[in-house]
Amino acid sequence: MPKTILVVDDEPVVVEISKRKLEEKGFEVQTAGNGKEAFQRLKAKIPDLILLDIQMPQMNGYTFIMEKVRIPEYTDIPVIVLTAYNEMEPLFKRHGIKAYLLKPLKLQDLIAKVIEIIGQP
Repeated sequence: MPKTILVVDDEPVVVEISKRKLEEKGFEVQTAGNGKEAFQRLKAKIPDLILLDIQMPQMNGYTFIMEKVRIPEYTDIPVIVLTAYNEMEPLFKRHGIKAYLLKPLKLQDLIAKVIEIIGQP
């Protein structure tokens, strides 16, 4: 059974390109446009990894992270943050974020980091 990744980003282009590339590599991909939608997806199926944008409407990535760590079933799901803000690394590490990638994304870096964290599909 392929490993599942939840891509959470409000930019449709980022979601579509990430989804396509990850599926080409053999991963199953779910998507959400904000943190609230991501929690709905988590209730349906717990993924092996979450790719999380920070700047989103309704529920941003920071709020999602704070809420996620309060729910025992979701605590161990690794998260890769997608951000344009390089100076946020100390905050990410403090909240258990496995890695972060700077936008604009380099797809080869995304795939390499995903495989580093959860292995091959």
